[in-house]
Amino acid sequence: MPPMNSVPGWGSWSLDPVAILVLLAASVVYARMYKRAASHSPAVGAGHWVPYAGGILALAIALLSPLDAIGDHWLLSAHMLQHVLLSDVAPALIVLGLRSPVLPLGLTRPVLRAVAPGGRSGRVLAVLTSPWVAIPLWATATWVWAIPAMFDFAAQHTVVHALEHATLFYTGLALWWLIVDPLPRARLRPNGERLALLGFTRIASAAICLPLTWMTAVQYPLYANAPRGFGLSALADQQLAGAGMCFIEFLVFGIAFAAVFISMLGRDESRVALAEHAAGR
Repeated sequence: MPPMNSVPGWGSWSLDPVAILVLLAASVVYARMYKRAASHSPAVGAGHWVPYAGGILALAIALLSPLDAIGDHWLLSAHMLQHVLLSDVAPALIVLGLRSPVLPLGLTRPVLRAVAPGGRSGRVLAVLTSPWVAIPLWATATWVWAIPAMFDFAAQHTVVHALEHATLFYTGLALWWLIVDPLPRARLRPNGERLALLGFTRIASAAICLPLTWMTAVQYPLYANAPRGFGLSALADQQLAGAGMCFIEFLVFGIAFAAVFISMLGRDESRVALAEHAAGR
């Protein structure tokens, strides 16, 4: 347990080179995709790059801001907020920024053919974004990493902590790909199905945040025994973690509900443009 005099301040940002390089690379790749897509379709605009930039910002806050250091050993609420950013907020915004026509038109023709339904990558993508795969993987990652023993263990072991963050982000990405359905296809996923999946995931998240909000006993030993460096008791910290998660989940649900309808716009146009782009016209 870190001593009291090592309490991280809100101005202590990390300069993790791996995280910085990955975020920069993701930004550069997207900028090139956006430019290519914008040259083919006037439908590409701020409604795409703003969400994507927000997703990159959410990842930067989760991985580089003081939230990471404070969440490691000091505040459960900070660590839970970090998980929500990684598993829900960032993936949702990134997929929303990639939705058609950016994703199909922003890809080069060789990549486009590879991710097409008949290609090998396309078949893998179809499996990973199937409701029977994406939902169980996301639910498993969300629930297992929230188990107090697993949560505390991950916080104290760097490699496991990195694995925890990676699984939360990538299962979140598959989940939101399924809900937003960003790539035009001959047979689009019914909007009712996407909204039902969205509702199920919010209920699954509520199974974690609601009990934390109302429990009167501390469940996470690591944080129960942490030095009280931020003026919060262990129980108040736990209840804040639950209430904060529930509040963000409510916002995510509202925004995502609207995003499902936004993603419906221009689908027919995107399919036509995709076919022309793939054919080299």
